[in-house]
Amino acid sequence: MTAIRAGLIGMFILAIPIALIVTNIRVAISEQRVYDYSVKHYDAAEVSNIPEPELLRANEEIHRYLTAQGPAPLAVNVTNARGVRGPLFTAKETAHMADVRDLVQTLFNVQVVAAASALTLAVLLLVFAGSRALAIAALGGALLTGGVLALAGVAFASGFNSAWTQFHVLAFSNDFWALDPSRDHLIQMFPDAFWRDITALIVFAALVEASLLAGATATYLVLAGRERRKPVLWPGLATAGAAHHRRPTTAAPRAGHYFH
Repeated sequence: MTAIRAGLIGMFILAIPIALIVTNIRVAISEQRVYDYSVKHYDAAEVSNIPEPELLRANEEIHRYLTAQGPAPLAVNVTNARGVRGPLFTAKETAHMADVRDLVQTLFNVQVVAAASALTLAVLLLVFAGSRALAIAALGGALLTGGVLALAGVAFASGFNSAWTQFHVLAFSNDFWALDPSRDHLIQMFPDAFWRDITALIVFAALVEASLLAGATATYLVLAGRERRKPVLWPGLATAGAAHHRRPTTAAPRAGHYFH
């Protein structure tokens, strides 16, 4: 039983950072406003020479393509500032978006498994090890999350561009991601500055959540520990009080008691 308990605690601690981080990434990918923020705040219309309403409409198709189950191939047509209508993306950009979609769908699956695993392990810990063990494991998972995010933050802060490039090298089996900002619309719509900012936002959100979890579990453990250590000043008080208020019982009189 001790080995099972230790195993549950270890798996739960590892599940927490995975569940928190990938859930925040999924929320960002699933939020239409994130896509539109990039277009509106990084001069995408001016750089691409495509009106902003056209880019925002394209964002809806991109969002649907990445998040929907079994979407049609990505084929976005826009009208540029000169009134010429044509494809928004080149064949290379479209191929990269297909790779991105595969990565996104994999991440979505990981998120479901991680969240379900964390919830299942929490229930098992509560049943087989008790609330205190669950709280200790949750605190450990929150601290581990903070450590992982701190290391990631240091890596990105020390050189975001190199870290971002290394991520693409590891995540993709080709170089379709190596786009030209002077002519490729995909990177004009979603420049490196956007990815730096959204990464910082995801890290910040996960850190806040981990901090709240750590604070809640630490508070519970402190309060529970005080309750367990609370001295009983008069151990026999409750027993004595109960004995004092208990009505005395007497045996029923026998008939012989009334006749002598």
